[in-house]
Amino acid sequence: MPLVRLALVCATALLGAVFAVVPGPTSWPAPSFAAERLDRPGQVLDLARELGRRPIVLNFWASWCAPCRVEAPLLRDAERRYRDRVLFVGVNLQDTRKGAQAFMETFFWTFPNVRDARGSVARRYRVGGIPTTVFIDAGGRVVRVWAGPLDAERLDAFLSALIGKPGA
Repeated sequence: MPLVRLALVCATALLGAVFAVVPGPTSWPAPSFAAERLDRPGQVLDLARELGRRPIVLNFWASWCAPCRVEAPLLRDAERRYRDRVLFVGVNLQDTRKGAQAFMETFFWTFPNVRDARGSVARRYRVGGIPTTVFIDAGGRVVRVWAGPLDAERLDAFLSALIGKPGA
């Protein structure tokens, strides 16, 4: 019986990953928010100042989330490659400040990260679990939501489409 339960859990997770994407045509205006920065204590990131200026990638994560740890180096590397064209913002959920800061240090994240202690930002962005990555176009519209960890190929494809790179 435990083997059947494991198979059912794995199949459910796989189906969840397959259907976890809200495709580009289903878009909506990105909600603005202001939240305390983890990477610069005492400062606030006001997304309203960034919306409509350039594409934005919001990654919802927590230090205790194993899949978040898997994709963390990919996000770091992508942010370094695209930082002149795309703003990356980490949104930490259901975590301690100390755990979140240790995570950012472990993975050498230098992009802005904010704390969403009550989950209000996550609710506005329709986040049902972590990790979730939200892609916002230069016009300030959510064009893609990916629930689950990203792999390098998929992340590059989504970023190419976001910046309008030919062949994306």
